Amino acid sequence: MRVLGTDGPPVLLLHGLVGSGRYWGGAYDRLGDTHRLIVADLLGFGRSPHPPTGYGPDDHARAVIGCLDALEVDEPVVIGAHSLGSLVALRLAATFPDRVSAVVAFGPPIYPDPATARRRVARTGAMARLFVMSPLAHAACRWVCDHRALAARLSVWSHPQLPAPVAADGVLHTWASYSETLQRVILAAEAPRWLDDIAIPVHMVAGRSDRVVDLSFLTAVAASHAPVDLDVWPGGHDLPLAQAQHCVALIDAVGAALAEPKGTHHERR
Repeated sequence: MRVLGTDGPPVLLLHGLVGSGRYWGGAYDRLGDTHRLIVADLLGFGRSPHPPTGYGPDDHARAVIGCLDALEVDEPVVIGAHSLGSLVALRLAATFPDRVSAVVAFGPPIYPDPATARRRVARTGAMARLFVMSPLAHAACRWVCDHRALAARLSVWSHPQLPAPVAADGVLHTWASYSETLQRVILAAEAPRWLDDIAIPVHMVAGRSDRVVDLSFLTAVAASHAPVDLDVWPGGHDLPLAQAQHCVALIDAVGAALAEPKGTHHERR
C-alpha cells in the first residue's frame, strides 16, 4: 500500500485480478497533489494478507474498510478501480454507502449471468482458459506458489506488454485467493443486483476492443440505473496502463465535482 497527500477528498485505487497496487503506476501519484491518495493491494493479492480462505465479495469489502479504518479515513472515498477492483468497489458502495462517494470503474467485468461470465473470461487468452476451464489450474497455481521467484521472472518474460513490476507482482497470490475470488466475485455475476442498492455516481469506462467486458450489457445497465453512466474509449482491457493520463484526469474530475450532471453513454474519439 502507498499513501500520498494529506489534503483534499480521499481517492482509493483498487487493482484487478492477479494484480497489485503497482498496477497504478507513477502517473497516478499526481492524484496526491489534490487528494489523499491510497493505493491498496486487495485481500490475498500483492503484499496484503493471504488468509487460507474467505475471498467473497463481502470479505474483500470488509478488508478494504479495515484498511481505511487503519488509516483513519472516515470521509467517503472516490474509488478508481480496474476490472476485479471495480466489483469490489461496487460491493463497497452497496454495503458501506457512507464510506464511498463515487466509483470510477475501468473495464468492469459485470455480466448478466454466470454462463456469460465464464465465456467472457475464458476468451481473453490461453492462460485465462486454463484457469477458468481446466482441472490443471490448481496444479499450475501450486507450481507458482512453490517457485515464486522463478514464476515472477517468467511472468515478466511472458508479458512484455506490461511494466516489469506489474508483471512480476502477478504471481503474488495463492490458489485460494485466486480461485475463490474468481468464482465468488467475478463468475458469480452478482454485480447487477448490487447496483440496485447504489445511489452514488458510478462512472463505467470500457475499451471499445475490450474482450473482457460485455459492452452491450454495460450499455443496458447504464440506461436502467440512474446513478450509472458509461464512457466508451478506444482501447482494450488495460486502459489504466495504456491511457493513464486520461484515467487520472477522470478520477480527479470526479473527486473535484461529484455534483456534475451525468449522462448515460459517451464516446471519446
